[in-house]
Amino acid sequence: MAALSETHGQTETSDRRTLLADAALRVLEADGGRGLTHRAVDREAGLSEGSTSNYYGTREALLTGALHRLVELEEPMMQSLEALVPYGPYDARRAAELVAAQIDDWLQPERRGREVARYELSLEARRRPEFRAALNQVRSEFLLRTEQLLPAAGCRTPREHAPPLLATLDGLMVNQLFQPATHLSHEDIVDYLERLFATC
Repeated sequence: MAALSETHGQTETSDRRTLLADAALRVLEADGGRGLTHRAVDREAGLSEGSTSNYYGTREALLTGALHRLVELEEPMMQSLEALVPYGPYDARRAAELVAAQIDDWLQPERRGREVARYELSLEARRRPEFRAALNQVRSEFLLRTEQLLPAAGCRTPREHAPPLLATLDGLMVNQLFQPATHLSHEDIVDYLERLFATC
């Protein structure tokens, strides 16, 4: 019975931390890093004042909690891409279409706020060394997984091409999210990525 009670308590704590991390991502989307306070997250989560501080005692802890929740939410996407690897290698056009489809998914109304929050976290990392270390660790892991995916796109030198590919994807996302004057069509993105993969 004691073990059951302990497990229930751990689950309840995990659920509450997830609820607060989700609320933190929404605050980042709506109000940016300056608007991310423990009180703002309490309000967004619909919980009593002080709730966020109980689970994420510092700003760095709150930022890291939001980051790890973002990684958790993105994990199904990574797994779906990794599931395609055994069916490769794909030609440059098909690889470009698969990546462009993922960009389209990131930009869906129910998802794009999460991407805005991701860039807000990057801005916060510039000013907070402790959080920057956590973000760099996540990026390193994502980079490694990207290297492991690239051979399925016919890439012969994945270690060399993974960093510029991720930088390109970041640039495309920033453009699509924040620069309506230079917004690219889906076909434009596919064409551009095809040329990129053709040189990989």
